Amino acid sequence: MTEQEFIRAAKTALPTDYTFGNPGGGTSQILNVGGNAITYRRGNSSIRVHWTDLYRAFDRFRGQRVTSTDLRRFAPAVFDSNARPAGHSCNCTFLFHLLQKLNLTEGGLEGLGRRGSPFSLVLKDD
Repeated sequence: MTEQEFIRAAKTALPTDYTFGNPGGGTSQILNVGGNAITYRRGNSSIRVHWTDLYRAFDRFRGQRVTSTDLRRFAPAVFDSNARPAGHSCNCTFLFHLLQKLNLTEGGLEGLGRRGSPFSLVLKDD
């Protein structure tokens, strides 16, 4: 899957106002589906993430098991709330939901989302 195919499919899969449950509780709602980025609300926060960053993470880990820890190490400015410049840790589970929605995973989400048991998915090799 190319980056353009990924973005086109993602925009279709996550339309504005689409709401989904988060594995750690609560919901996320799509606020804006733009050409370069998507904005979603999680709790009281509005979070914006670029399509290219989501694709780069998928492309890097395709065919492998990827954890939220792997994502934070790979691109802290995207996936780690504690990094400087700060990303947002919620982008990990957002990406996982998107990949599942696009049928780019094998099996379901695993882990408890905490130290020693991070969330993880096995990504298809497309």
